[in-house]
Amino acid sequence: MLTERASTVLNVLVGEYLQTATPVASDEIARSLDQKLSSASVRNTMARLTEEGYILRPHVSSGGVPSDLGYRFYVESLPEHPQLSTKMRESVDRDLAQTEPDIGAWSKRCAAILSSLTENLAIVTAPRAQFPRLKRIQLVFLQESTALLVLVLEEARLLRKLIPFGKNINQLQLDQAASRLNDSLGGLNRSQMQSNSLELNQLEEQVKEGSVSLMREAETTIEEHYTDGLRRLLSQPEFSQGELACQLIQLVEERELLERVLNASGETAEPAVFIGAENQEEFLNPFGVILCNYGIPQGVSGTICVIGPKRMEYVAAIGGVRHLSAFMSQMVLGIQGNVAE
Repeated sequence: MLTERASTVLNVLVGEYLQTATPVASDEIARSLDQKLSSASVRNTMARLTEEGYILRPHVSSGGVPSDLGYRFYVESLPEHPQLSTKMRESVDRDLAQTEPDIGAWSKRCAAILSSLTENLAIVTAPRAQFPRLKRIQLVFLQESTALLVLVLEEARLLRKLIPFGKNINQLQLDQAASRLNDSLGGLNRSQMQSNSLELNQLEEQVKEGSVSLMREAETTIEEHYTDGLRRLLSQPEFSQGELACQLIQLVEERELLERVLNASGETAEPAVFIGAENQEEFLNPFGVILCNYGIPQGVSGTICVIGPKRMEYVAAIGGVRHLSAFMSQMVLGIQGNVAE
């Protein structure tokens, strides 16, 4: 536990460093405190904070910068649930109200808004279920022996596949097959569809097999995601070194790597903050990451994420992630309500 004086000095130092990205001197901290502490007292406190690992000082006479431990103390000192200002929330809500009522459009817009709020990289995954359930099957006649199979999932996702039947068919036959299968398979996941025993004719059996195959692919496909703000992030001082920029670009381009990062939040519905070495992926040690799940636990859900330097505006980042996660959760609940009807 830090003393009240040490806590005050550390939080002022972190706050100043977030704004300037330059080491903070004791004189600057004393001025920020309206000389309630002398520069000498601040220097002594900074020396103790350095010994205890909260700040880093390249030289004894130089200013201090926060360590991972210092950033963590600062984040833990924030209000329990950091929020955007009322004015900012109203602005975000107006923006979202003008967005096309489509889950993909909402996900993309949330990424753009969050990037603008934080000046960092924002990632929003489209909602999906771990084990998708079928809403309905549609079959579209294309030519004499070929049809387009369309699966509508309960998570508002479409899957498509061409099915060659090897014999002439017509739209009436396709409609009858789709109707029968929808009555029996609607609302089931892939495993349940596969084990459902039905007496089917040859055409219906082919459609069922094609549907099961598409559902299997839906379970293993890496979730769709939207990113925004890479250019904003790379313009920050921390990325003047090419190595960090390359690491970030690699993250964005390698989908499996990105998926591991997005899964680090677990099942929590509250924003999770990972600073430096707290990140599970070693290459993220120079970064701060904020993650939050949205949607229905164990059901249709997605993730909202901010990645930036450890020197980020944590209040805006955490508040933005929380607000947009709540919005996306409401959108998912609305979709699921329509599905149930």
